[in-house]
Amino acid sequence: MFTTKKVAKKFKFEPYEDCPCESGQKYKFCCYEKGKSYNKKELNYTPGRIIFESQKIFRETDFETCFAFNKDECTKDIIGAHSLQNNGVLDKISIDNHIYYLTPVIKNNVPSLKFEKVGKNQASKFTGFCKNHDKSYFSCIEDADYVKSDEQNFWFAFRAFCFEFHRKKRLKKHYSKLFKKFPHATRDLQIQLNYRACELDLKDKELEYRRFQKIYEDRSYNKMESFIKVLPYRVGFTGTTAVAVNVDIEGEKTVDIYDYDEKLFVPSLYISVIPKETSSIIIVSRHIDDTCYEALIDKLKRNTNLDVILKYITFCLAEFSENVYFCPALIDKLSNSEKDNIVSAFISSLSVTPELRFRSLIKGFRLNLFDLKMDEN
Repeated sequence: MFTTKKVAKKFKFEPYEDCPCESGQKYKFCCYEKGKSYNKKELNYTPGRIIFESQKIFRETDFETCFAFNKDECTKDIIGAHSLQNNGVLDKISIDNHIYYLTPVIKNNVPSLKFEKVGKNQASKFTGFCKNHDKSYFSCIEDADYVKSDEQNFWFAFRAFCFEFHRKKRLKKHYSKLFKKFPHATRDLQIQLNYRACELDLKDKELEYRRFQKIYEDRSYNKMESFIKVLPYRVGFTGTTAVAVNVDIEGEKTVDIYDYDEKLFVPSLYISVIPKETSSIIIVSRHIDDTCYEALIDKLKRNTNLDVILKYITFCLAEFSENVYFCPALIDKLSNSEKDNIVSAFISSLSVTPELRFRSLIKGFRLNLFDLKMDEN
C-alpha cells in the first residue's frame, strides 16, 4: 500500500473541497477544524473497540435499491437478495442451516480474522434488487441447469458485480459516518488513501454498470469471455466476487491496482465458485474490451495443471474477496495450523504494509481451498 507521506500527500483532503463527512461544508471549516482539538489520550480506544465501532458504523450504512436496468418494471418490495443462492449454493455447504465466514478480530494486539458461524439465510445477502427483478434476472442460473451459455455467465458476473457495487457504496458512506464521529480520522494518511481508493472504485464501477446495461439491452452476451472449469466433486466452500486482479496465473502483471491516477480505468474480473450436488463449477469472466485480462483468461484455458489453476483461483478469492463461505463441518475438522493457513491467506485485506501484504500473497498462492471436499455420502 502507498502509505508514505510523499506518496500520500497528493491524496490528502484539500481545504476547499467538500468535506468527506458529507456535511455540505468545505473541509477546512468542518472536520479539519473539529479534528484540530483531538487528543489521543482522551479517546484511548483499544484495537478491539475500534473494530467494534467500525463494524457498528458499517451496519448503519445499509440501504435499499434495485440495480435493474429497466427501472420502470421495478416493484416497491426491495428484498434481501443473495449474491449466492440461498436454497441452492449455500444449502450445499450448510450444516443445520449455518455456514462459516471470516470476520475481523484482534489477535496479539494486531488485526486478524476468525471463523464465525452465521445462518445461511443471512449470508451473502444485500438489498440490491426488488422481488420482481431478483426473480426475472437470475432465474436462468437459479432455476435451470448450467449449460455454460454466455447468457448464464453474464448473470453470474452481473450478480457478483452488484454485490460488490452495493458494498462499495456502503463503504463510502461508512467513511462519511466515521469522519462525522471522529473528525480527526480525516488527517490519517492511510484512511485518506483508503477513502480515495473507494471513490475511484465507485467511479470504475459506474462505468462497469453501464457496460453490463449495454450488453443486456443488445442481448450481446458474447461481449463477455469466460473460463469455465467443472470439478467432479462438491467443494466445501463457495464464493463470488467482482474484483480487480493484478497478476495472472503465471505471475505476470495484468493491471496496476495500486495506481491511483483518476484517469485510469481499473476493470473487474468476475469469479464464482458454485458447489452442486456431485460437482463444482468455477467461472471466471471478463468484458472482452478489458484487454488487460485477455492473457489471464487465455492462460487459464491453456493451462493443463489443475492444481495450479485451483491454487490461482484460491489466491484470487483470498487476496481480493470477502464474500466467501465455508462448510462448518469441514472447518471444524481442520487442525489449528490448517485454519491459520486459511486465515493467513485471507488476511491481506488487513495488511497495511507492503511487507505484510507480500507475506499474505505468498501464503495465498500456496493454499488450495478446493481440497475442502464434501463427503458424497
